[in-house]
Amino acid sequence: MKKARYIFIIIGILILLFLFKTFGIQKTILQIISVGWGFWIIVSIFIISHIFLTLGWKVLINHPVEGKTFIKLVLARIAGDSTSSINAFGSIAGEPLKAMYMKDDIPFQVGLASVVLDRTAHSIANALMFLTGIVLSLFILNLPFYITIIALSFFIVTIAIIIIIIKKQREGLLDYIVSKIPSRLKTKLITNERNKKIAELDNEIKYIFSSTSHVSRFVASILLHYFAVTISCTLEIYLIVYFLKIPFNIYHALFLYVFGLFLTSVMFFMPANLGTSEGSYSLALKLLGYDPSLGLTIGIVRRLRTFVWSLIGICILVIAGFKKND
Repeated sequence: MKKARYIFIIIGILILLFLFKTFGIQKTILQIISVGWGFWIIVSIFIISHIFLTLGWKVLINHPVEGKTFIKLVLARIAGDSTSSINAFGSIAGEPLKAMYMKDDIPFQVGLASVVLDRTAHSIANALMFLTGIVLSLFILNLPFYITIIALSFFIVTIAIIIIIIKKQREGLLDYIVSKIPSRLKTKLITNERNKKIAELDNEIKYIFSSTSHVSRFVASILLHYFAVTISCTLEIYLIVYFLKIPFNIYHALFLYVFGLFLTSVMFFMPANLGTSEGSYSLALKLLGYDPSLGLTIGIVRRLRTFVWSLIGICILVIAGFKKND
């Protein structure tokens, strides 16, 4: 895995070098500088995004969350999500981190179940974003029919996988995963105590599907994820281009975001989407009739914004560690 990671990092760096050589490093640097103070406006957008994403997480928690606990929940969200920029599996590692951060206020098993459901809601929201991009492309692009079919097929496959996961969550996802472990290995790993904790966690996950009112909370979480991410990321791209004083419209910004999300999701194994993110924006801009070199600037500015929020997340974790030691 480590060797593969290094190989993908090298490939990502080579893609970036190719883009810099093609579009010119000086032009990109000047464009990044031209964004100026607007960069901090772009960064600040995601404060609102984090709050709405936290609301999407909160409705899934089978435990009272009010006042100071909600503020701490926002901090847990930021801290956990900060790991997503580290590597391809960072977002997975960040989920239990959120539950651990909140364990003094929310029982760990309840918190862990909620982050599993939150990740499921986020995946469904991403699938809806793909569909949004497909529909939008029919109006703003003259794509070959086979490209539309491929995109629709990817959407259908994604939805099918999510439906299977939800079905298993309703029946007992962790119990299902454990049942697939070879008998010899399961005997060593799964003790009676661990088996009990797995059953408790499965029951907490099942809770959200136990009644119509609970399912409505799950639907609300999906919608909060969809609108929070779509609006903030679309606005981010639009503002980057706006601060560069280049004519652009919000529909093209939305398409650019979804197109980038689609390609980076397909190439999820690339650490921090290195090179693939910038390349996807350049390709999308070319399809829309813009200067593709702008894609490199958009990609780097978005990467810098992610870096700022990652630093904020790391600071939250460090402060939490100091308080624990005290």
